[in-house]
Amino acid sequence: MANEVHMKVVNGENGYVLEDVPHLSDYIPNLPTYPNPIQDNPAYSVVKQYFVHEDDTVVQKVVVHKDSQRGLHFRRAGPRQKVYFNSGEVHACIVTCGGLCPGLNTVIREIVCGLYHMYGVSKVIGIDGGYKGFYAKNTIPLTPKFVNDIHKRGGTVIGTSRGGHDTKKIVDSIQDRGINQVYIIGGDGTQKGAAVIYEEMRRRGLKVAVAGIPKTIDNDISVIDRSFGFDTAVEEAQRAINAAHVEADSMENGIGLVKLMGRYSGFIAMYATLASRDVDCCLIPESPFYLEGKGGLFEYIEKRLKENGHMVIVIAEGAGQELLSESRNEKDASGNKLLKDVGLWMSHKIKEHFMQNKMIINLKYIDPTYMIRAIPSNASDNVYCTLLAQSAVHGAMAGFTGFTVGLVNGRHTYIPFDRITEQQNQVIITDRMWARLLSSTNQPSFLEAIEVANIKEEESSTAQSSEGENCKKRQGKKPMTMCFCFPAR
Repeated sequence: MANEVHMKVVNGENGYVLEDVPHLSDYIPNLPTYPNPIQDNPAYSVVKQYFVHEDDTVVQKVVVHKDSQRGLHFRRAGPRQKVYFNSGEVHACIVTCGGLCPGLNTVIREIVCGLYHMYGVSKVIGIDGGYKGFYAKNTIPLTPKFVNDIHKRGGTVIGTSRGGHDTKKIVDSIQDRGINQVYIIGGDGTQKGAAVIYEEMRRRGLKVAVAGIPKTIDNDISVIDRSFGFDTAVEEAQRAINAAHVEADSMENGIGLVKLMGRYSGFIAMYATLASRDVDCCLIPESPFYLEGKGGLFEYIEKRLKENGHMVIVIAEGAGQELLSESRNEKDASGNKLLKDVGLWMSHKIKEHFMQNKMIINLKYIDPTYMIRAIPSNASDNVYCTLLAQSAVHGAMAGFTGFTVGLVNGRHTYIPFDRITEQQNQVIITDRMWARLLSSTNQPSFLEAIEVANIKEEESSTAQSSEGENCKKRQGKKPMTMCFCFPAR
């Protein structure tokens, strides 16, 4: 990993803080600039104020009080009047890492088409097979013709893999090939790798822009409103839930059990449950539950079956791992802990319980995990992927580097790598959204009042300690951390 982190923080009046992203001019002096080719593009001739003002920023916290300070901001994404690359000299590459996610091909397509149609860049390649493809496999030439229809397919046309990150080999390959723009699509582990690549580029003084596009079907990346592919995953999960409901409703004491993705965060399960309205119980990693005894899951299942004759249970893959008899310490190539199959375990435990109590049930277990993540993105995600890709292209051409693009309060922004990777986004079970789910399903919370109070107190103290401390916290992270603080213009 990198030995130093370069932070750019701008402090302004009334508590204004801008966590800026690096720029090539920070470490390469006297870089030439060029007029943005978009200004001569007929497609944009009718657009008023198309270029983003250099001082435009987006606030992270949108709900404030009349006496609130202005708070933390990020640089707004979009095209600038001046670019730091001559279009004819750009040699860009795209790499996808980690697991599959709806929308990967759309992002690839729009990076290629954005570079070609907006900036006149014709030299774009795909790195075959994730990070290790930089030094272990051939590259794939990417042209608008090649990528024309790939958004209609699931997966990624340039392949993907987990692990394989060797910083020196990767940067050597980029340098040897003459690549000067790197677009990296992947989750938090991938973005951590992208941050290390950027730091090595900076150490070597290379004029190479490194841009990240955050990808996770679980929607567990912090700061951003949502990750691409999430809407598609929730929509596709409805098919599995509907099938489970039909099966359960057609039999005496029918139970439909659906396992959805969600290793550490239960957003897919929560939103799919709220969208479906056929779910009687939703179990996620953030909300502990228990099986036996008063107020437990088994008691609720019995109650629901007596009232309605059937029920549907949705469980996220990371839920209830602490209840499984065997623990696993193995990890995959990306460093993620390998989980036990909680769906099969839950299916067995429910059948075992009711068999012992001599109550007949008909349980159907559905696991659509890989069906969901392998499909093409829906209309909503296709639009989102397009805007993410174009924002990344605009940022790289404008000379920004070491950044991730993302939607913050409905606006596309450039976010420093470390903000994306510092923690995972999780469902807050003391929030109104989880309360809406409990109201919809009528399931118990499985928490005693004292546990709820403790959770609220812990969340409150965490929020208070982090508010307004971002720059200070990063300055104290490592002795070699460099934090540039300037007054706002």
